[in-house]
Parts: sequence; C-alpha cells; structure tokens
Amino acid sequence: MRTRKLLAVAAVALTASAAGCGSDETTPDNGDSPVKVSIAIQPWLGYGAWYIAQDQGYFADNGLEVELVDFEADADMLAALAAGQVDALNVASHGALHMIETGVDAKIVLLEDASTSADAIMTTGGIGHVKDLAGQPVAYEEGTTSDLLLNYALSQAGLTIADVEKVPMGAAEAGAALIAGRVPAAVTYEPYITEAKAQNPDVRVIYEASAKEGLISDVLMVGGEFAKANKAAVTVLIKSWGQAVDFYNANPDEGRAIIAEGVGEAPEALATAFDGVQFFDLAQNQELLDGDYKTSTLPTVREVALTAGLVDGSADPADAVDASFLP
Repeated sequence: MRTRKLLAVAAVALTASAAGCGSDETTPDNGDSPVKVSIAIQPWLGYGAWYIAQDQGYFADNGLEVELVDFEADADMLAALAAGQVDALNVASHGALHMIETGVDAKIVLLEDASTSADAIMTTGGIGHVKDLAGQPVAYEEGTTSDLLLNYALSQAGLTIADVEKVPMGAAEAGAALIAGRVPAAVTYEPYITEAKAQNPDVRVIYEASAKEGLISDVLMVGGEFAKANKAAVTVLIKSWGQAVDFYNANPDEGRAIIAEGVGEAPEALATAFDGVQFFDLAQNQELLDGDYKTSTLPTVREVALTAGLVDGSADPADAVDASFLP
C-alpha cells in the first residue's frame, strides 16, 4: 500500500525552468478546452485528496482534465517526470530533494500531507527510550521513511545509526519480527503499528513522526516545462487539492471511503493510518510552504536524509520550493 521508497534513478533533466512566477489568473487560458494534466501517483492515502477532487468533479469545474497515473516504484515515477511522460508527481520530501539532485527540472509547489502517528519506533521489554536503543538490534526498511525517522530519532538522543545493530527488512516484516520477539525494536508504519500492538501487549511506541512536524511528508512537484507553459493550470490544480481537503475535513467518513477506494483498501483497514496523517489545506500551505517548511523542515529533511545516505545534500531547499503558484 505504501512504498515511498527512495531508489536511485538516472534522470534526464527537463529542458525548461520551473522558476517562473505564478499567475494572477484563476482559470487556465485554453479556450473552451480543458487543460490536460497527468499526475504520477502511488497507492498511499496521503495523496488521497486527488481521488476526492476527481470524484467530486473539482478538476472539471476548474477547467482541467486530470489523469492520475499509477506507479509502484519511485524510480519509475521520477523517471517518467524527467522524460516528460507525466506533468507532475506526488513524492516524499526527501525524494523531492533527491530528484532535484539528479538534475530533473521540477519544483515543489504544494505541501500535501505529513505523518504524525502513522510512522513510529516500537519496542518491547525494557527499552523505554530512544537512547536505550544503543547496542540493540533494530528492524527497519532501509531507504524509506522508516530509515529517515530512525536516523532523526537517534540524532535527537545523541546517537547515530552506527550505535544500533541494523536489521534490514520490509516494514511488514519488521512489525512481525517485533511481535514474535525476534528483535527488541522495529521501525514501521500503519497499519503494522496497530497490528503489532494488538497482537503483542508488550509492544509499545517510543517515538512518533510527530516529534518533528513534516519530517515525513509528501509534496506535489511540477515539471518545469509544464509549469512555465501552464501557470494558471498549476494554480487551479492546487486549488482543486484545497477543495478536496476542505471536503475531507467536512465529510471525513465519505472522504475516507473515496480515498480507500482509490488506494484499493477497505476504509476500516485504513482507520489508524488516516488518524496518523495530516492533510494540509490551502491556508496552511500559504503559511508553511514558503515559511517553516522551506526554512526549517526541508533543511532538516535534507540533513537527516544525508546522514542516512538517501541524498547527497547538493539540493538547496530554498531553491526547491516555488510557492508562487498557490491560489
């Protein structure tokens, strides 16, 4: 259901710049025809407002014809944007930085969601604090948001990844290993967090993603060529996201049902995951995207991802974000 894994990709840079200013226009200037936009997406509920926008007709109302193109791997998705096969993509913040490092011409134009309690470090037995992980085996999936969370948590406790015994495995397997007592600690995400706590009463959460707001977050990136040629379309695309988040907030049960259908799961199976994810509306984007997200959160993401070996650190967070397209 949720990959968001950072994989190396040989990306071909797009030829146009995404640094252009936004537009004061509120609808795309394309005559009577809707502007076509293709968005790369993965089956992660954090991207779910796009399914609501599609279901509720917000795209069409805003003069857009949007195609949501499904991908399973980040590498394929990033390569598709680099080659101009899609116009935009949804990606984790550290993935966006990596993408820019490879030379792909694209900008972060929207902050979509952040994990609060949907990603966590769990333990059993006598491990009650992150500092107690020193010298202990920790199961987690390398190259993922779990890798990012573990490295950040350790740094806050005065430790590094070298201070623990790495036990690489998938997120589901990490939860199962903790339940079975094969490891004393694991980093995973929902629904595996809830499953582990239900199956083993000794399992408890000692650290959550909420400890650093936005560390595990997702953004919309738009390719430079498309952004330059379709400034107003990017703005109303973001407007569609905002309308969808407003719908979700006003109608959470219906909104969750629409998103669950989009990602191919039953709503009840995603309940704890929904509870652990925050969607950002347009007002929050106006406050955060060109503010704390760009000046604090994204630099922290880069620092932690560099420590984890997920990026090379060459992407400048200040240049990665373009808030001028916000409505």
